[in-house]
Amino acid sequence: MVDITAQLLTRALHKAGESFAPNELAYLALTSKPEHPLRDRMAWVLHTGLPGCIAAREWSPHGDRARTDLAILDESTHEALALVETKAAYTFDFAQEGRQTVDKYMRYVADDLAKARAAGGSRTRVFALLLLTHPASAPVQLTPVVKYGPEIARSLCGRSATDLADTAREIVCSRLNTMGSVTDGTLPAGTAFGIDVAINYFLVSAQ
Repeated sequence: MVDITAQLLTRALHKAGESFAPNELAYLALTSKPEHPLRDRMAWVLHTGLPGCIAAREWSPHGDRARTDLAILDESTHEALALVETKAAYTFDFAQEGRQTVDKYMRYVADDLAKARAAGGSRTRVFALLLLTHPASAPVQLTPVVKYGPEIARSLCGRSATDLADTAREIVCSRLNTMGSVTDGTLPAGTAFGIDVAINYFLVSAQ
């Protein structure tokens, strides 16, 4: 049986990020949240790269409405080896501790982990993946095409993008560490609308 580890999943996530056309991921991240495109590419990487396994999207063991974003199943028995729930936000959502958005997303992650535990079996590994889009600058001209342009501009008023990313990482890791072991890193996304974009990720391996 394949051992689904955080290291295996983050390698698949990086391969997924590299599979987009140049600047495509930046475009997707600025015009909407990118969790579904990244989840889908990651599923394909796992489906084609793990012998004896199936990667399933929107998986439900009982065919009901409670579905898991990404499941890795034993090919012969369809036993769930690992379940991964994904959420996406922006670094500006975590600009400072005490914001309502911080508590909101932490509840989302905790609820996702609880849902995955309930759906899996005794040997199922459970993970939650939080993706934070990080624009390095604000749009030169505000446009509704960049979905959260005003919020991006406000978050970078009087502070550097590096400071914002560091603050968000510190807050996210401190909160997620209470839920399990956290692996974090960055996916380069390219440039869109004159804005350099990265996607910072945080993968929680549930305790």
